Amino acid sequence: MLPTAVPDRRAPGARTDVLVAGGGTAALELLLALEARLGGAARVTLVTHDARYHHRPLAAYGGAVPDATTVLRLDELTAEHGAGFVNDALAAVEQGPDGAPVARTVSGGRIACRALALAVGSRADRVLPGAIPLGARDGAGRLRALADEVRAGAVRRVAVVVPSGVSWTLPAYECALLLQHAGAAHDVEVGVLTGEHRPMAVFGEAISATLATLLRRRGIELRTRTRAEAFSDGRLWVPLEPTIAVDAVVAMPHLAGPATPGVPADAEGFATVDDRGRVVALDEDDDPVDGLWAIGDGADHPVKQGGLAVAQAETAAADIASWLGAGDGTPPPDGTRVLRAALLDGAGTLYLRADREDGGWRSTVSREPLWWPPTKIAGGRLAELLAGPTAPRPAPVA
Repeated sequence: MLPTAVPDRRAPGARTDVLVAGGGTAALELLLALEARLGGAARVTLVTHDARYHHRPLAAYGGAVPDATTVLRLDELTAEHGAGFVNDALAAVEQGPDGAPVARTVSGGRIACRALALAVGSRADRVLPGAIPLGARDGAGRLRALADEVRAGAVRRVAVVVPSGVSWTLPAYECALLLQHAGAAHDVEVGVLTGEHRPMAVFGEAISATLATLLRRRGIELRTRTRAEAFSDGRLWVPLEPTIAVDAVVAMPHLAGPATPGVPADAEGFATVDDRGRVVALDEDDDPVDGLWAIGDGADHPVKQGGLAVAQAETAAADIASWLGAGDGTPPPDGTRVLRAALLDGAGTLYLRADREDGGWRSTVSREPLWWPPTKIAGGRLAELLAGPTAPRPAPVA
């Protein structure tokens, strides 16, 4: 087992300048951005229940593509970058006697800090009854088994469902393309049912049209503005329409926020934040703890996407440095106005980029990388760290 550094319940509470709660991509991106901006002028500590970071960019597809998991020991990573490490989980946020945040942990520890950044992610709240949840850990084994059955031709008809209210829908289309590719030798039929009025509408018209064309060429039926209710006995139930005969259904789940006690949140549990990542109250009568930030999937940003979480980490790091009066507080360019995503279709990778401009999106689609390193989560310091210093850099794409 890895060594832990959980504060003793009987001892006075631990202290740090900045506490980052979480052990995923957003949390580590923020940790690295804070190191770069603060330059050792403030003590940064990471608190997370998992002593290892599991970079699983393809985990959602459970066997439809080869595993590409990278594992980092967080005690070693934090030590290498001059940060502290607490192997525990955040339970609640309180206000200390000086008005600054205090993190209460599951083990009973208390960690006082000048700034607390939450990057604790979201959770799968509900999924279409009878369906395999896409991206949820408890669905990975079932999806792996489905991919094996599709390759063997034992499953011939699969539906991938995107429920209404899900903003980042790329995993559903990627899953459909990968399953169709896996079952191409057996003419496996794959369809997508989505509540969207067009596929990947968040990315703008050009990318949406490209995706619709790709689905059509691959023989994947697309049904938009469609809501499924349940899957049972080989039938997918759709309101006011005939049931659809399929062998298996994969569905994106609805997400819910962590609803951390002491942190203002919306009705679904996502921390409410401003454009700097600072936690703000929804009700003007509420008085949130000063020095509190939230980034990544646990914040109330409308689109939950790794590349945007990287941009949010940079923005929060700049604001935290300014809050502490240490390091460079200059905000970075507005990375939240750029969406980048790598779409696997079984035959290769499509690199997608959309730049927000007045009046719409300017979109780019390429089979060549549009960023470097060409990782699933685009941009940021963590991607460069995972790629390693010797990774070759290709010539830029015009």
